[in-house]
Amino acid sequence: MDNYIKANIILSKFCKEYMELKKDLPIRPSEMGLLNIIVLRKGRFTPVMLAELLGVSKPMITAHITALEKKEYIKKEYSKEDKRSFYVVPTDKAKKLVEKSAETTKKHLIYLEKELGSDAYEKLLSVLCDTNKILTNMRGDNL
Repeated sequence: MDNYIKANIILSKFCKEYMELKKDLPIRPSEMGLLNIIVLRKGRFTPVMLAELLGVSKPMITAHITALEKKEYIKKEYSKEDKRSFYVVPTDKAKKLVEKSAETTKKHLIYLEKELGSDAYEKLLSVLCDTNKILTNMRGDNL
């Protein structure tokens, strides 16, 4: 089998299996990413700030905000200076979901580290971090 086909199969399976661990979330994983930012990071976030942090378009963030507001995970806090601008604020429901999700994710990662061993686990994280940087840079290249 061609090494690139093999690599594609391995990476696809890894992504699929990792996403399967998140299948019990009541919201989409990408929406969970947005909640993690507004709950766990200090500060107040506008839609533009969230789009930049997540590396996605403003229309995608707008869709996430709309869905999360409808499900009562966030609320909009309008700016006193500019009534058109708003900050995305987590509700208590969002905070509880982030806490529960963090506990579950931590259990999964502890298990992964135990099964791989600490050295292999650290190497995996390092390689994935480097790979993320390369993939981000590739988006702008016409390969």
